[in-house]
Amino acid sequence: MRTYEALYIIAPNLDDDAIQAVVTGVENLITSNGGTIVRSEAWGRRKLAYEIKKHSEGFYVLLRFTAGPEFVKKLDNYFKLTETVIRSMVLHLDERTLRLEDEQQRRREEEARIAATRVRGEGDDDDDDEDDEDDFGGGGRGRRRPRKDEDD
Repeated sequence: MRTYEALYIIAPNLDDDAIQAVVTGVENLITSNGGTIVRSEAWGRRKLAYEIKKHSEGFYVLLRFTAGPEFVKKLDNYFKLTETVIRSMVLHLDERTLRLEDEQQRRREEEARIAATRVRGEGDDDDDDEDDEDDFGGGGRGRRRPRKDEDD
């Protein structure tokens, strides 16, 4: 099983129920062929950079899933034959990309945890140290230490 990401644009002239039916149909196609849905994000209506099939906007959906490599061709054909999908793209995510994403997510969580502890009042001593460095030019780029007569 490989990890894939599909981004597809649904025609904007459909109502919300019809758009949800298209999204559910794509997800059902994946699961019925042995795949699993990792994440599904509806980005909503957005303006297109250029007209596609006489539409200037579309409803974007991002879908991450795992499936066998033979399934991608079937999904591409489904997107091409479905008139309500005006553009689609399916990408294979390699192991290196997935590892980098996991690492970035851990960093964001760690930064959020640190920020939350500072908001609660913990770690105030760290802020004072950084301020001291800035006053003497150690932390800022292009800053100089204030000159005193004793320095001569």
